[in-house]
Amino acid sequence: MNLKSRLFDIVIFLLTTVCLFITANLFMNMGIFVDEYNLSPDIVLGGEFWLNMDWLRLGFLFVIWVLSGINIFRTKTK
Repeated sequence: MNLKSRLFDIVIFLLTTVCLFITANLFMNMGIFVDEYNLSPDIVLGGEFWLNMDWLRLGFLFVIWVLSGINIFRTKTK
């Protein structure tokens, strides 16, 4: 594994970590807002579809984060 490839893998892992943290924080803040004003997440996000898209985005980011983390610590043999 060359240095450029290793550096690229680390950058992808760090970017997905930041994106996952921001997305989870926004999702949690939306939950706090919904709870404080006694609303439904559907109303705040504009419908059931967008609520499901938020969950899907969070899930996909988590999967990408795990896979990029595995790629960093995996040893490649030739």
